[in-house]
Amino acid sequence: MEDIRFVLSHSDVAEYVTHERPDILKAWLQTLSLMQGINPLKRETGIHIEEENEHVHFPFLMCNSAAKIHSLLVKGAFSVSSSDDTNQRDFIEKKDEDIDEAFSHRQAKVGRLSGESSVSSSAAPSSVSDSASQIFVWQHNYIVLPSVLKLTSESLRVIDSWLARSNILASGTVGVSHINLLDLKETLLALKKGKYIPGPSVSPCGMVEESFITSYGGQYSGTNEGQTLTCCPMDTGAMQHDSIMETESSIGTDAFSLLSLSEWPDIDYDVSSQEISLHIPLHWLLSLILRVALRNDFGEAVETHKRVFDSTNPLSDCPDIFQSILKGCHPSGFSSFMMEHPLQNRVFCSQIRAGMWRRNGDSAYTCFDWYRSIRWSDHELEEDLFLLQICAAFAPPDLYVKRLLQRFQLSSYLLLDLKCSSEYEPVLIQELLTLIIQIVQERRFCGLTAFENLQRELIFKLAIGDATHSQLVKNLPKDLSKLDILQEVLDRIAEYSNPSGMNQGKYSLRLPYWKLLDLYHPFWNPRELQVAEERYSRFCGVSALSAQLPRWLNIYQPLIGIARIATCGTVLKLIRAVVFFAVYTDRSAESRAPDGVLVTALHLLSLALDIFCLQKKSGLSDHDGDFISTLAVATEEIGLEMVDEPYQHSLLSLLVLLMRMHKKESADNLVETGNFNLSSLVEKLLKRFAGVDPNCLMKLQQLAPEIVSCQTTERHNLSSASDSEKRKMKARERQAAILAKMKAEQSKFLATLNSTDDTSDDSSLRKEEHASEDAQPEAHVCCLCHDPNSNNAVSFLILLQKSRLVNFVNRGPPSWDRAWQSDWSGSSQRAAANPLSRYSNNVETSSASELSQIVEGAINEFAHQAHPAELNSFLDYIKLQFPEMRRINLPGNSSDKRAKNAVYSLENLEKEIFLSVHKEISSSVHDTDLMIDGIGVCSTGVGVPSYDEDTLLLGKYIASLTTDSKDPSEDNNSQRVESSGQFFSYDGYGPSDCDGVHISSCGHAVHQECLDRYLSSLKDRYIRRMVFEGGDIVDPDQGEFLCPVCRRLANSTIPAFPGDSSKLLEQHLASIFSSPTSSASAKECGLLRLPYALSMLRSAASVVVKGDALKALPMPRHLRIKRSLIPFFEVLRRMYFLGKQGVLTGSGRVSPTALMWDTLKYSLVSTEIAARCGKNCLAARAGLNSLYDEFRSYGGFILPLLLRTIRSVRSKNIPDLLLRFRGLQHFSASICSGVSHGTCYGRASGHEGKIWSLLKHTNSDLFPDMQFWGQASDPVLTRDPFSTLMWILFCLPSPFLSSKESLLSLIHLFYGVAVSQAIITFCSHSQSNANETGFNDCLVSDIANLARESAFTKQFFLSKYVDPSCSMKHLIDNLSLPYLRRCSLLWKLLFSPGASPFPSVVEDIGGSLNTSGGQEVSGGDMDEICELRNMFSIPPLDIVLKDKNLRSMVLKWFHHFANGFEDVVFRSALYSTPSIPFRLMNLPLVYQDLVQRYVKAQCPDCKAVHGEPALCLFCGRLCSPAWKPCCRESGCQAHSLACGAGTGVFLLIRKTTILLQRNARQAPWPSLYLDAFGEEDNDMQRGKPLFLNEERYAVLTYMVASHGIDRSSKVLRQTRIGTLFLV
Repeated sequence: MEDIRFVLSHSDVAEYVTHERPDILKAWLQTLSLMQGINPLKRETGIHIEEENEHVHFPFLMCNSAAKIHSLLVKGAFSVSSSDDTNQRDFIEKKDEDIDEAFSHRQAKVGRLSGESSVSSSAAPSSVSDSASQIFVWQHNYIVLPSVLKLTSESLRVIDSWLARSNILASGTVGVSHINLLDLKETLLALKKGKYIPGPSVSPCGMVEESFITSYGGQYSGTNEGQTLTCCPMDTGAMQHDSIMETESSIGTDAFSLLSLSEWPDIDYDVSSQEISLHIPLHWLLSLILRVALRNDFGEAVETHKRVFDSTNPLSDCPDIFQSILKGCHPSGFSSFMMEHPLQNRVFCSQIRAGMWRRNGDSAYTCFDWYRSIRWSDHELEEDLFLLQICAAFAPPDLYVKRLLQRFQLSSYLLLDLKCSSEYEPVLIQELLTLIIQIVQERRFCGLTAFENLQRELIFKLAIGDATHSQLVKNLPKDLSKLDILQEVLDRIAEYSNPSGMNQGKYSLRLPYWKLLDLYHPFWNPRELQVAEERYSRFCGVSALSAQLPRWLNIYQPLIGIARIATCGTVLKLIRAVVFFAVYTDRSAESRAPDGVLVTALHLLSLALDIFCLQKKSGLSDHDGDFISTLAVATEEIGLEMVDEPYQHSLLSLLVLLMRMHKKESADNLVETGNFNLSSLVEKLLKRFAGVDPNCLMKLQQLAPEIVSCQTTERHNLSSASDSEKRKMKARERQAAILAKMKAEQSKFLATLNSTDDTSDDSSLRKEEHASEDAQPEAHVCCLCHDPNSNNAVSFLILLQKSRLVNFVNRGPPSWDRAWQSDWSGSSQRAAANPLSRYSNNVETSSASELSQIVEGAINEFAHQAHPAELNSFLDYIKLQFPEMRRINLPGNSSDKRAKNAVYSLENLEKEIFLSVHKEISSSVHDTDLMIDGIGVCSTGVGVPSYDEDTLLLGKYIASLTTDSKDPSEDNNSQRVESSGQFFSYDGYGPSDCDGVHISSCGHAVHQECLDRYLSSLKDRYIRRMVFEGGDIVDPDQGEFLCPVCRRLANSTIPAFPGDSSKLLEQHLASIFSSPTSSASAKECGLLRLPYALSMLRSAASVVVKGDALKALPMPRHLRIKRSLIPFFEVLRRMYFLGKQGVLTGSGRVSPTALMWDTLKYSLVSTEIAARCGKNCLAARAGLNSLYDEFRSYGGFILPLLLRTIRSVRSKNIPDLLLRFRGLQHFSASICSGVSHGTCYGRASGHEGKIWSLLKHTNSDLFPDMQFWGQASDPVLTRDPFSTLMWILFCLPSPFLSSKESLLSLIHLFYGVAVSQAIITFCSHSQSNANETGFNDCLVSDIANLARESAFTKQFFLSKYVDPSCSMKHLIDNLSLPYLRRCSLLWKLLFSPGASPFPSVVEDIGGSLNTSGGQEVSGGDMDEICELRNMFSIPPLDIVLKDKNLRSMVLKWFHHFANGFEDVVFRSALYSTPSIPFRLMNLPLVYQDLVQRYVKAQCPDCKAVHGEPALCLFCGRLCSPAWKPCCRESGCQAHSLACGAGTGVFLLIRKTTILLQRNARQAPWPSLYLDAFGEEDNDMQRGKPLFLNEERYAVLTYMVASHGIDRSSKVLRQTRIGTLFLV
């Protein structure tokens, strides 16, 4: 068939076949008859069919191919070949002359003919016989091409022959007057044998045959139960009775056995019990011929409403098109038989919707879906509907409607029995009423122009929802989708919205065109129709059921007879039955007329009244007997004995009862705006009845005088209007009250947010703090048990995830047009991002004797100062770590010779240390020894701990580890000497394979006990391979689960601490620092507060190890971490020390608070970076408002909670306390003295003491405490200033966190470090000397001289954003801005009340973001820097550069860095980065550039071309979603672990979409490239040019920057473990 279509696609071949080769047409039609009725279905009423037919769609494909061939044949038949052009033109001219002559002749007889017309004759019964005796001589008014006649006649002949063999005759044809069924069968048999040739006036059944005339051409007399049927009462003409119309070439074979029957046969057929086939290509071919003929003759010129019903319109105005084409057929025979199979198809669809074919399995529903598909609409469903319309135009209307009732098995519905016949009846009756409305109202092929058809289809699609351009084109019929006016019509009726976020560019229907919505479009399904009605109510404010009533539309003149269907008596009786059931059915019982059926019946009645009104306006109602008799049905009274009603009711009285019943219900239940009001609709219909017919008016004056009486109507309208206004007023009042309440809540919430902003007014800050203290803690309910009365503590769900965001920002985005560099891989980055171990040269395998000497020396050092219990713990730890030393004993002279000191609690101890430090600062803040000349030498005085004090601190630390230690031999994976890896981070302490761990929360709380049970059930289902919630998203082995409320990912919990436990202490601190001494010593007029910060550090480092503070530490009491914090700590430890948990757990040298503090630090840093990214544009967001918005959105609740957790835990753990004190010593030596801790004693770094050697001997690089102390000893210039600030706050006693003066001085100190690093970076990359910089005798000149003499600054201080031509001050401001922004977040975290978890306001990453776009960095940076400087009281940059204290300290810091660089080779480099947003790869504007470069690119490992190339947007490496053993590192999952710490963003080159990778989870993300209409082109199927959409790219970038991949509900809904979604 495809070959035939290809051959016929050449216009010359199609013309040749249809004009010259009738034999080929006959052969094709005979072949087509074999396809007619294939794949029949029969309803199953027994057992459900288990076996499904997998090939049920093949007949649809075959019929589709046949339809394509038919369109070519019809096009060829209606075309005029070039060879026949001259003859055809002469033929047409001759016919035109004949037509003009006949027209003028008839025009002269208009007056006489009008008296003999059917309009006048139908008024009196006597005129029927007179008109029947008239003979209309066919004068070929309508010119039909011979090729069209050949194709039509052959099609009719084959259809007639197929009908004679079909099952509709086998089921019995009864009720046809004067027909002998036996004679009919004998005649059909003779026709098949070719022996019977009927005469010109005798039918095959031996009857006188009536010729086919159109309903417009006249009327015919057909006997049916003694009644005379009028084909079309509003038309004129006469009927021909003498012979069957035939041309000169008519022979016996042209006669039809069934289509020429003169009477309406009664065909008995049951769709639900007999076989049904949806495939009738012969019918569809005939329908195509007829609609093309109508379109060619009438085309765009459709008559108006007035002319349709104009009684003065002569017969000659319309050519007899059907009389010319359908010669040999009779209206009764043609209509009754041609409507049968299209009607069966529609009944089948209705039964499918009713659920009658459920036992047939999926095959019946598949046929239903394929039949209604828009793909086959123009040659299946719509062709069937058009055939039903043609038959309705010629058939007797009452018989036509009765046929519909019979096929739907609803003939008993008119009997008014309240008992429902079947459960399917309500759906079937609604489908029947809908079909009648569609037959009368549909104008797809018989009234609408191409422009109107296209507009109607677009409105139909856009009413369901906004759609893209390709969606609209795809859902249009094929003939409409190819029109050139498509874009013009679309722009006229719809408004285009540009792509936004994840949304594509879509069209939305304009408000005026909602009024053109057709509720009875043939392709509605219930769900889409409901959506359209809801959208109509939302946009227009009224119900579509009351506003969009069906109306009579313009139609081609030959089909004007369709109007009789809606106005016939049977339809009105059907409507009366529906209204009766609606009125008299008890509400508790099942009604035979539910609301949907009732509304559809009222819509049909409205359509009938519309036709009546048009007829009355045209003057036909005064002379049309059928018009009067039909309206008499409305007033016809019937007895209602079945409901024991003493009164008789008519259609009007039932409508009045219905109106009053629903009006009463509407008064009881206030009808909201936009809801459907049934009583008002019925009232409108009654008024229209009164306006159409005087009898109806009189009847309504008796039944409902308030409707028809003028004065009463006016008063009633006024009262109704007032009642309506009152109801609307009440609704507005309720709405205003709700809005006022919401506004008050919003104002309260905004006031709470505004109260968290920092202000310079100290009194306002104090008021906020007191208010937050007085506020009661909010009660949170467990989202699992929902028990509000539970006394158990709750914990908040959190998500911890690794991140490499800082590394990506420092490195900058890769470019698509540059080759991938191997040094950007994750493995190389891990080696390059961290310094070489500073202790690895000292670690060597010692002999047993050497180890024994170290151990004995350490014990002897500690024995002189330790308590016996501490010494025993010290010895136990040695025995656990060194099994060969288990026989060692305590020294004999060890005894408790120490004076017994007071034992403090840890909280009081830190308080005493803080007060001592403050006292010492007050007396020495102006000490000149604080800043001394000379490098690497400490000042004599405070700050230098003694050797014994240092030994005591380390000894106590080792002794405190014993309580948490276990035997390493118990862990098979633990090794004491050999280690497979080291644990580093970007600042020296943190996870081994990433920059840090980011924390986030959805804000929902659970009881830990409830969560444990929930996780246990998930794990049990996971082990048993049972389905559980989120089974394709979470990994229970990693502790992952979905939040029970918001379904977001979580992997741990954090307890809900009610608040800070040091409120009294903070008040005491406020009184201390408000004293004149503290204020005078802390503030330097116009200078940085370096002296105060340095004095504080040195004093704190001295106090923690001097005096009675260290000796007063309580003995270890086997204190363990709180049970509620164990899940949190375990997840952190697994992330930080992957693969080494056993070794570290056994050592007890992992500090929980250090891990939590590092998580807090990194979360602040990542929040600041995320705040730079524009949410819907690639430009950066500048200003503190965006920074604070980001903090409130994703950290305003969880970060304060994490801080409270750390503060409540770190002062109760002795190992953590000693770890902090030791780190404080290292920081103090490095910052204040410019030396590493240990050199202050005058000894080499390798001979600090036996205890220190003992700690280093146990794989020092493996343990985080040694790493922490090592980074504290590093030169301050080698570390990020904010990270160093955070670690110093961690080491200082807890009261320092509440001291604003202390924090402010530390911020000043490290601002000087940030400025120094910026200057060093500039001087390292600039070729200018100190004099050329323009700065003399200041910090810039000092550093320029040092950098010129140093050869290694250029290797260590790197930046990709340094422009040597840029101003020095501008560069310093840009490079120091990130530090100040992070300090502002820290300040807000420490001194602003924490926000409550409001899950409703937590944003969903990846959604449609409608926030305003970002601002350029250069435009807002300077204002932001000035604002931050004022906030922290930082002097102008010129004063900072002249600060002598800073210049002196920078000299020390630089020499410390130089000495350290010479002693230890640093593998890492310090990146200085301005406040630029995080960005993914720089992609080209046109997608074709990417395809050309990467579609054939080879794998860097195996050198093979990727079948599905995936471009990493982090580093630019070309990977593959599929795992391959030859190049494992090129897999997306493996590469994401190496490059992004488990996070990967890949662009699938061939698919154009994005692959989001999070460990083993994968999720698709929409394409970044859209076409000119803002649409995606997945898999490049449409082949449209694609362009980069920056807004969508910005949304993706922001989601990655804010760690929102695992927190986006849209992403999680599509997330799968592995590559399942790619299959």
